Amino acid sequence: MLISLISRIRDKANRFITAELSQHGIKGLAPVHGDLLVALLIHSELTMKEIADILDRKKSTVTTLVDKLITLGYASKRQDEMDGRSWRIFLTPAGKALQGDLIDISEKLMEKIYRGVPEADRREVTRILNGINTHWEP
Repeated sequence: MLISLISRIRDKANRFITAELSQHGIKGLAPVHGDLLVALLIHSELTMKEIADILDRKKSTVTTLVDKLITLGYASKRQDEMDGRSWRIFLTPAGKALQGDLIDISEKLMEKIYRGVPEADRREVTRILNGINTHWEP
Protein backbone atom coordinates (compact mmCIF):
# COMPACT_ATOMS: atom_id res chain seq x y z
CA MET A 1 0.00 0.00 0.00
CA LEU A 2 2.74 2.49 0.96
CA ILE A 3 4.85 1.80 -2.14
CA SER A 4 1.78 2.04 -4.36
CA LEU A 5 0.88 5.41 -2.82
CA ILE A 6 4.44 6.71 -3.21
CA SER A 7 4.41 5.51 -6.84
CA ARG A 8 1.12 7.31 -7.59
CA ILE A 9 2.43 10.53 -6.03
CA ARG A 10 5.64 10.22 -8.05
CA ASP A 11 3.66 9.72 -11.27
CA LYS A 12 1.56 12.83 -10.55
CA ALA A 13 4.67 14.85 -9.73
CA ASN A 14 6.39 13.72 -12.94
CA ARG A 15 3.34 14.69 -15.02
CA PHE A 16 3.30 18.09 -13.32
CA ILE A 17 7.03 18.64 -13.91
CA THR A 18 6.74 17.57 -17.56
CA ALA A 19 3.89 20.03 -18.11
CA GLU A 20 5.82 22.82 -16.38
CA LEU A 21 8.96 22.14 -18.44
CA SER A 22 6.82 22.43 -21.57
CA GLN A 23 5.20 25.68 -20.35
CA HIS A 24 8.68 27.10 -19.74
CA GLY A 25 9.67 26.15 -23.29
CA ILE A 26 12.21 23.58 -22.12
CA LYS A 27 12.29 20.72 -24.58
CA GLY A 28 13.98 17.34 -24.34
CA LEU A 29 14.33 17.21 -20.56
CA ALA A 30 12.52 14.70 -18.37
CA PRO A 31 11.82 15.06 -14.64
CA VAL A 32 14.69 12.66 -13.92
CA HIS A 33 17.17 15.28 -15.17
CA GLY A 34 16.21 17.71 -12.40
CA ASP A 35 18.36 16.25 -9.62
CA LEU A 36 21.35 16.09 -11.97
CA LEU A 37 20.94 19.70 -13.04
CA VAL A 38 20.60 20.84 -9.42
CA ALA A 39 23.72 18.88 -8.41
CA LEU A 40 25.69 20.58 -11.19
CA LEU A 41 24.31 24.00 -10.29
CA ILE A 42 25.41 23.48 -6.68
CA HIS A 43 28.82 21.88 -7.31
CA SER A 44 29.80 23.53 -10.62
CA GLU A 45 31.44 20.35 -11.90
CA LEU A 46 31.47 16.71 -10.86
CA THR A 47 32.83 13.37 -11.99
CA MET A 48 30.42 10.64 -13.09
CA LYS A 49 31.14 8.77 -9.85
CA GLU A 50 30.39 11.85 -7.75
CA ILE A 51 27.13 12.35 -9.62
CA ALA A 52 26.19 8.69 -9.14
CA ASP A 53 26.88 8.99 -5.40
CA ILE A 54 24.91 12.23 -5.02
CA LEU A 55 21.93 10.93 -7.02
CA ASP A 56 22.14 7.43 -5.57
CA ARG A 57 22.03 5.99 -9.09
CA LYS A 58 24.12 3.51 -11.04
CA LYS A 59 26.96 4.95 -13.12
CA SER A 60 25.37 3.58 -16.30
CA THR A 61 22.15 5.48 -15.54
CA VAL A 62 24.12 8.66 -14.83
CA THR A 63 26.00 8.24 -18.11
CA THR A 64 22.70 8.12 -20.01
CA LEU A 65 21.38 11.21 -18.20
CA VAL A 66 24.60 13.18 -18.73
CA ASP A 67 24.79 12.19 -22.41
CA LYS A 68 21.26 13.57 -22.90
CA LEU A 69 22.21 16.88 -21.25
CA ILE A 70 25.29 17.10 -23.48
CA THR A 71 23.22 16.34 -26.60
CA LEU A 72 20.76 19.08 -25.65
CA GLY A 73 23.61 21.56 -25.09
CA TYR A 74 22.98 21.94 -21.34
CA ALA A 75 26.19 20.25 -20.19
CA SER A 76 29.67 19.46 -21.38
CA LYS A 77 32.54 17.30 -20.20
CA ARG A 78 36.31 17.44 -20.05
CA GLN A 79 38.90 14.93 -18.99
CA ASP A 80 39.82 15.11 -15.30
CA GLU A 81 43.31 16.59 -14.93
CA MET A 82 44.05 14.45 -11.86
CA ASP A 83 42.67 11.18 -13.25
CA GLY A 84 42.79 10.78 -17.01
CA ARG A 85 40.25 7.93 -16.81
CA SER A 86 37.55 10.22 -15.40
CA TRP A 87 35.47 12.97 -16.95
CA ARG A 88 34.35 16.16 -15.24
CA ILE A 89 30.82 17.22 -16.09
CA PHE A 90 29.76 20.87 -15.98
CA LEU A 91 26.88 23.02 -17.18
CA THR A 92 27.14 25.15 -20.28
CA PRO A 93 25.76 28.70 -20.24
CA ALA A 94 22.48 27.25 -21.59
CA GLY A 95 22.41 24.77 -18.69
CA LYS A 96 23.11 27.48 -16.13
CA ALA A 97 20.34 29.57 -17.68
CA LEU A 98 17.83 26.89 -16.62
CA GLN A 99 18.32 27.74 -12.94
CA GLY A 100 15.49 30.27 -12.71
CA ASP A 101 13.03 27.97 -14.47
CA LEU A 102 14.04 25.01 -12.28
CA ILE A 103 13.54 27.07 -9.13
CA ASP A 104 10.13 28.22 -10.34
CA ILE A 105 9.04 24.67 -11.22
CA SER A 106 10.35 23.32 -7.91
CA GLU A 107 8.52 25.99 -5.90
CA LYS A 108 5.26 25.30 -7.74
CA LEU A 109 5.69 21.56 -7.18
CA MET A 110 6.27 22.03 -3.45
CA GLU A 111 3.20 24.26 -3.22
CA LYS A 112 1.14 21.56 -4.93
CA ILE A 113 2.53 18.72 -2.80
CA TYR A 114 2.12 20.48 0.53
CA ARG A 115 -1.13 22.37 -0.12
CA GLY A 116 -3.12 22.15 3.11
CA VAL A 117 -0.44 20.17 4.97
CA PRO A 118 0.70 21.77 8.25
CA GLU A 119 4.43 22.50 8.62
CA ALA A 120 4.87 19.95 11.43
CA ASP A 121 3.36 17.21 9.23
CA ARG A 122 5.63 18.22 6.34
CA ARG A 123 8.70 17.76 8.52
CA GLU A 124 7.40 14.44 9.87
CA VAL A 125 6.73 13.00 6.41
CA THR A 126 10.20 14.01 5.29
CA ARG A 127 11.77 12.54 8.44
CA ILE A 128 9.97 9.22 8.00
CA LEU A 129 10.74 8.88 4.29
CA ASN A 130 14.40 9.77 4.88
CA GLY A 131 14.51 7.09 7.55
CA ILE A 132 13.05 4.48 5.20
CA ASN A 133 15.51 5.46 2.47
CA THR A 134 18.53 5.50 4.80
CA HIS A 135 17.78 2.10 6.33
CA TRP A 136 17.01 0.39 3.04
CA GLU A 137 19.24 -2.64 2.63
CA PRO A 138 20.74 -3.34 -0.79
